[in-house]
Amino acid sequence: MAVPGTALGMSRRLQALIASIGEQPPSSLAQLERRVADAGLVEQDLLPWAEFHHPLEDSYGRRLVWKSDFVELMVMSWIPGDFSAIHDHGTAHWGVVQSFGPATHSLFRLNGSQLEFERQSDYYPGQIQTVDHRLIHQMGNASSNPFVSLHVYAALQPLATITANARVFDVVEGVIQFTDGGVFFALPDSQVKRQITGLRANSSLVSHQRRLRDARLQVMAHA
Repeated sequence: MAVPGTALGMSRRLQALIASIGEQPPSSLAQLERRVADAGLVEQDLLPWAEFHHPLEDSYGRRLVWKSDFVELMVMSWIPGDFSAIHDHGTAHWGVVQSFGPATHSLFRLNGSQLEFERQSDYYPGQIQTVDHRLIHQMGNASSNPFVSLHVYAALQPLATITANARVFDVVEGVIQFTDGGVFFALPDSQVKRQITGLRANSSLVSHQRRLRDARLQVMAHA
């Protein structure tokens, strides 16, 4: 199988991971996790795709490294203060995330129209965590140093975009937004396909997300 990206400095470890995933959907989430763990990646393998100077309207860097009809492999870049929105992964069925920094990671659940905090599940550098189609979460960098993370998402049927139609849960505005791109905090209107009103959350969750949003908007306003 041809592996693109060698001109960008794709390491042998990263090439081996892509070759092990192949052109077909993984048979299980455990298999996908095992492929990533066995690759033995280090942060330097991902740095050719780092975007530490990403546009301000993007709340983290996001680069596609490789895709097949069933799998997308992306590198996300996190400078201090970067956070994703609370989101799911759209049409992706499974996923594996390996963070090479101490990422803040919060899990949520949706009960009817009420979004609820479930638990904290922060990453330590190098840790791998799995994603399934039910997961709603938020990642960010509350540390003082930038880092990157590897994201591998898989579908059970061929798709042009594996993570299309992802939901962004904006509890400050009380809406669920749908996007095919990055699940950015304070998602630009141009990237919202449609939205549903009526999302609710308790006051502490709304206040926390408002503080994150306001900090983000302040950075953008003073750039």
